[in-house]
Amino acid sequence: MNPITVLLVDDEPKAIERLAGLLESFAGIEVIGTARSVDDAERFLAGRVPDVVFLDVNMPGRLGIDLVASVPRSTKIVFVTAHEAHAVEAFRAGAVDYLLKPFDRDRLAVTLERLEPLVPSARPAEASRGDDESVERGRIGEAGQDTHDAVTLSMHRGRTVDVVPYAEIAWIEAVQNYSRVQARGREPIIVRRTMQEWEGLLPGAAFRRISRSLIVNMPAIRSTQWQSRDQTLLFFSGVEAPLPIGRTAMTRLKELLASG
Repeated sequence: MNPITVLLVDDEPKAIERLAGLLESFAGIEVIGTARSVDDAERFLAGRVPDVVFLDVNMPGRLGIDLVASVPRSTKIVFVTAHEAHAVEAFRAGAVDYLLKPFDRDRLAVTLERLEPLVPSARPAEASRGDDESVERGRIGEAGQDTHDAVTLSMHRGRTVDVVPYAEIAWIEAVQNYSRVQARGREPIIVRRTMQEWEGLLPGAAFRRISRSLIVNMPAIRSTQWQSRDQTLLFFSGVEAPLPIGRTAMTRLKELLASG
């Protein structure tokens, strides 16, 4: 069972830090990124798809409501605000919950209970309706016929086959009950394979799991760019878009880099 992955969007650093701390005190929750504005959040969502977005309403520039159109259909939204006035609008936008600041851990636990049956990551592996729609659109493929140095990815019910050397894979991310494979010079592919299965197949010297939802190819990392204490961008050789990672993943990555 994969963790429930979370993006936090709030213009107040202390609010992000507090919410991140509360969320990470629950088992099975992983904060994979933060954003201080709607524009930052849109850039994050262009590269990664969290299970849940915790979204502040009142922020400088564009309001949190403005982000809703950019949130993937499979991602759930929880609004977090100090004002009650936007509650009706938030629920009309499809919000799962509306947290009023200040809130405590017990109130957050209620939100997570509401989210659990709605997030495929929190359920035993089974195809959800959203997954079925993705399969119909050809976004999900099959991984198989692995060799000592490559994996075969088949798309469109086996009509398209691509052999991808392990060395060309930049990172692998858990996505609900599947995994997203990002290789050099290729569009990301979602395949039916768990993170545990990938760990057993990939060369351990190069590929390291830096969080519950992310495996990276260490030699492929070209550079890192600090964004805030809660988010860092990883740049990989042959991949245009950076990979945003959260504080826990960056701490683990530093440990691995320091150990050589």
